[in-house]
Amino acid sequence: MGLDFHSAQFLRHQKRRGVRFDRLLTLGHQAVYMPASVYLAQLKDMGVAQGQPDFADDFFRGLGATSLDFMDASNYEGANVVQDLNQPLAGPQAETYDCVFDGGSLEHVFNFPIALRSCMELVKPGGHLIIITPWNNYPGHGFYQFSPELFYSALSAENGYAVEEMLIVQRNHWYAVASPAAVRGRIELVNGDPTLLFLAARRVGRPQIFSAWPQQSDYSARWGADHASQTPPPAPPRLKEALLKRSATLRALQRRWQARKYRRMASVANRRNFQPVDLAD
Repeated sequence: MGLDFHSAQFLRHQKRRGVRFDRLLTLGHQAVYMPASVYLAQLKDMGVAQGQPDFADDFFRGLGATSLDFMDASNYEGANVVQDLNQPLAGPQAETYDCVFDGGSLEHVFNFPIALRSCMELVKPGGHLIIITPWNNYPGHGFYQFSPELFYSALSAENGYAVEEMLIVQRNHWYAVASPAAVRGRIELVNGDPTLLFLAARRVGRPQIFSAWPQQSDYSARWGADHASQTPPPAPPRLKEALLKRSATLRALQRRWQARKYRRMASVANRRNFQPVDLAD
């Protein structure tokens, strides 16, 4: 759990967008994962006169936090709100914070739906839940790696939330990640780089969270379709089918073409799913 350069860049971008950090809860006491000189330069740029580079408390105060709480399963790193996120919230903590920030905890909580619901409940209406969490190429880091679909489906109007931004960074270039429901397709990514999801969601209402469990959007669309009115898919051309059946070479070429097509579709080059964005000041 900690603040690296890209996390700091994303959080400062959220501040410029108008996110309020006045009363802030972080999951875990956020350490600093960047050189001290880089971190102190960030603080200076934010108008923070000085700071200690072990934990990111001064950075959050630079974002505007006037009240700063840390939640963890124990107080061994100075957490002042002790809560096992595998269990529902203990005590009257709902709608307490302007912002709840997870910089890398939820993937380590086995009972993830309960943990996510607790985070959602802690946010005041109009406030924000900000999550930075693994998507790709973090094997063994935690219990889970999460997909965009999960957060678009869970942080939905039905649960009193709206995802305002979901981004990834690849080789120092930022991309907005589309909603699977909006593009009517799955948002997949095949790459060789460790990839985090950076997302900000605003609480827009007070419905009972997860009164109905989220469903993956492409399946929901199929279940809700009027199948009787759908025409069956066209049959494959007979000549093509016959040639592929007789020629191992053609089958191999087809597999290579399909694999190449999929790699492009599941990459940041796919502008339907990934749009370049500029997070510069």
